[in-house]
Amino acid sequence: MLLHFARRKNKEQSGSIVVTILILLIFFTMMLLGLSVLAKSNVARASSRVMLLQAQYAAESGADSAIAQLNNVSGTYTGTSSDVQVLSTKLYKSTYAVSVTGSGSQRTILATGKVYRPATGSTPTYMRKLRVIAQSTSATTQSALVARNIIDVDSSVKNISGKDIYANGYINLRSNSTTLTAETVTVAGKDTGASNCSIEGSGHLAKASTVSKATIKLAFNNCINPPGNTSNSTFNVSANQSNISAIQSMYIPWSQSMGDPATDATNNQNGSCTDWTSGASPRGIASNGNNKNTHYPDTGSGVSTSCGTSGNLALGTNTFTIRGNVHVRANLCASSACDPTFNNPTATVKFIYVEGTMNFNTLHTASGSGPIVFVVYGTDPGTHLSGHNNLCPLGDSVYLSKNGSTGTAAPAAFILAMNGVCFDKTKFDASPSLGGVAGKNIWVSSNSGNPFDLYLDPNFPTSSIPVGLYWRATYYERL
Repeated sequence: MLLHFARRKNKEQSGSIVVTILILLIFFTMMLLGLSVLAKSNVARASSRVMLLQAQYAAESGADSAIAQLNNVSGTYTGTSSDVQVLSTKLYKSTYAVSVTGSGSQRTILATGKVYRPATGSTPTYMRKLRVIAQSTSATTQSALVARNIIDVDSSVKNISGKDIYANGYINLRSNSTTLTAETVTVAGKDTGASNCSIEGSGHLAKASTVSKATIKLAFNNCINPPGNTSNSTFNVSANQSNISAIQSMYIPWSQSMGDPATDATNNQNGSCTDWTSGASPRGIASNGNNKNTHYPDTGSGVSTSCGTSGNLALGTNTFTIRGNVHVRANLCASSACDPTFNNPTATVKFIYVEGTMNFNTLHTASGSGPIVFVVYGTDPGTHLSGHNNLCPLGDSVYLSKNGSTGTAAPAAFILAMNGVCFDKTKFDASPSLGGVAGKNIWVSSNSGNPFDLYLDPNFPTSSIPVGLYWRATYYERL
């Protein structure tokens, strides 16, 4: 009896263990399945977040591109006509679409980023939308002589005269026979290789006859003595000033004065470059005499190979009557320096936007010409312009040489370059010889003698030339 009871108890215990093991197996299996489902869900969620983030990046790329288009192409930019691909892999691709609305100094940018998964899909799997408000900054006005970096005056130069002179970097007057004359001189930087000099060299400063005292404002030291860093009877000197702001941009988008030919046909006066190269001198720009804005050519960007000869316009010694604002995609006289004359038959400032370089022996404006502003976007070409090697240490996107039979006499012309301006032993005629000069760097080397000095017209309407005019994002919202 006892033996039977013991055997029965053992069987019951064995059955309990089996049941327990089965329960535990079921529990662990369920737990593993749950963890597997959870892990898979987390992976899917993480992948979804990555794709949504990629869609947001694509939308941000679209908004950034729109602001760049507003700055570099046209202020009338309205957005993309189709989706723009940002990235494509075997697994997915991302694109963006942009619309731009508004007028005046404000634009609303709606950017949609899309991710297609798989990459061959026709419908986006993930999307992000952004709204960005872009604002055009308020413009300040130009000065007679402006450099975003350096104004460097060679030892051969006797005199430079301008009403207002401004440099972001520093001014170097290399010779003690050089005199810089102005009403105001402002320098926001210094030569890091010198003793914290905003103005350096052995040259001299002189006040313009139009003021009782010239004003010198410097972020660091004036290393020319006199006037040194102390005010006197001739100069009001403020040295080592911490509140002098550098000019952030001298870029002027051609849309500031021109319509976009893609959206405004009334502003597309002529799409070719034949006005520049054919017909008797003087040649009218535009040839039909209308005062509409003029594009040469009207499509594309940068130097156009269809303009002139492979993107080079040879102007020769011809006279060009500028009847409207001009936007030309070409290098002016890149293969061989020219001696052109320009004439603005009105009193209204005319802008000539050049998406290339300017290479002149001499530059002239006709007697009685109204003001003309050359806005030159080209980069410094350096060695590809014949004979420029080692002549322009600070760049030569605008180049004036010494080889003309007469000196440069263009009091109605203001040269505004995004890069270097080089006067290579240039002969200048009697005062004033130019309306004004601005560039990233300015190298002045003129023949000694009289009247071969750089005199800038104090009456040129520099207030009509905006500085620091660009579009920037002021508001960002994810929709």
